[in-house]
Amino acid sequence: MDRCSISGLGLSTQYKVECYRDGAIAWMVDVPNLVVNTGLKYVMDRSFGEEEALEWWIGLCLNANSSPTDTMEDHQFIEFLGTTNIYRSGATFEDGGEVEGNKYTYVAENVQQMITENASITGVFMTSETRKGVDEGILYGVASFPEPKTVVPQDALVISVTVSAKG
Repeated sequence: MDRCSISGLGLSTQYKVECYRDGAIAWMVDVPNLVVNTGLKYVMDRSFGEEEALEWWIGLCLNANSSPTDTMEDHQFIEFLGTTNIYRSGATFEDGGEVEGNKYTYVAENVQQMITENASITGVFMTSETRKGVDEGILYGVASFPEPKTVVPQDALVISVTVSAKG
């Protein structure tokens, strides 16, 4: 009898961040990350348990260090608070469909952040907590940029987030 080969389920997130300065793109970064353990539990609870889906919010990092065991209550990253709103920017996901054969996606486009302070940001994260600087809610994942990116007041960041599952 032949052995059954069952693939593992892999969850990932891709963040594309574009920085607009004076009407032109100052820089762009496209970075993947794996989902932290609390993000994995969230997906399992909503897929096989009876938990309801939550809304997602995007934050920026001054220090994007992270590990799979990070949570919103206990994490290594430092959040950048120098944006125009007291809230993180909302990510509204739409069905992105099947891509690359055995991969399914949901995409949130046009997530915007307006910068009010000079800084070097090093990454981005996704959480179920809307309020900036508040360490509550569910941390889905953190992505580090390959190198720090400079932001200045009046920069506009436009972020696209693609979450995917591959079997």
